[in-house]
Amino acid sequence: MVAPRLAAGLGAGVLVFAALEGLGPAPPVSSAAGAAAAAVLVALLPRIGWLVGAVGICAWLASPEADRAGTALVLAVALAPVPLLLPRGGLLWSVPGLAPLLGAVALAPMFVGIAALASTGWRRLGLGVAGFLWLAAAEVTTGHDLLFGVAEGTLERGDWETSAGAAAGDAVLPLLSSPALAPAAVWAGFAVVLGLAVRGRWAALDLLLGAAWVVGLVVAHGALGDLLAATTELEQARGAVAGAALGGLVAVTAAAIAPPLKDSARKPNPSHPVSSKTALP
Repeated sequence: MVAPRLAAGLGAGVLVFAALEGLGPAPPVSSAAGAAAAAVLVALLPRIGWLVGAVGICAWLASPEADRAGTALVLAVALAPVPLLLPRGGLLWSVPGLAPLLGAVALAPMFVGIAALASTGWRRLGLGVAGFLWLAAAEVTTGHDLLFGVAEGTLERGDWETSAGAAAGDAVLPLLSSPALAPAAVWAGFAVVLGLAVRGRWAALDLLLGAAWVVGLVVAHGALGDLLAATTELEQARGAVAGAALGGLVAVTAAAIAPPLKDSARKPNPSHPVSSKTALP
């Protein structure tokens, strides 16, 4: 369990550093020190440490000194669902941060394949939903088109970052009052399906099912583009093909290297030892 804890701590530290550097004025402590403290705390106490870091960042942004109450609200809306979606998966709570990072290089759909690496169906579903929520929040706060872009009616951050009321109306409401969050359900469903389809038993079958999954995800993003065309910036998803292909490749490769423990427990085979760990807890 040491490596997953270290990875969770590193992920939390990177997120805290990014928040301190990019979401408000000069923080009361150095960004590096804050990130290091968060990393250590999350590595030692994953869920408690993550909650402390999340609440701390939001409280700082909402404070009179930072005067970023609107940004704090948007951040809280994105962060709050994570513990509910992954109640026993504290080591995974920072993984959704990969979605906006991949979106920045036009590979956002790849995150669905990463979410499929989680050890249970519920965690795959939770990561799929949380990943898209964080990507949508990143689009709202940065103004960059990471997948489909912001929903119609969303104003630039400078118009609402100092007011929670303005943020509710000009940043959060456009997301909630339109189909802009529909991709979250698609990501969740495809993450669950890929985790069930690619089992690591037969490589040829995994490749075939993985390829079918890639095609399905590309088609689904095309359908989402039609649904969202009137409400988002882009009519087509950025990186729909490349992201889906890489996501499927990640899942197939991970299954070949470390098939799930539940499969090996069902059919033990001394001549084919199986790793006791999936790629994600």
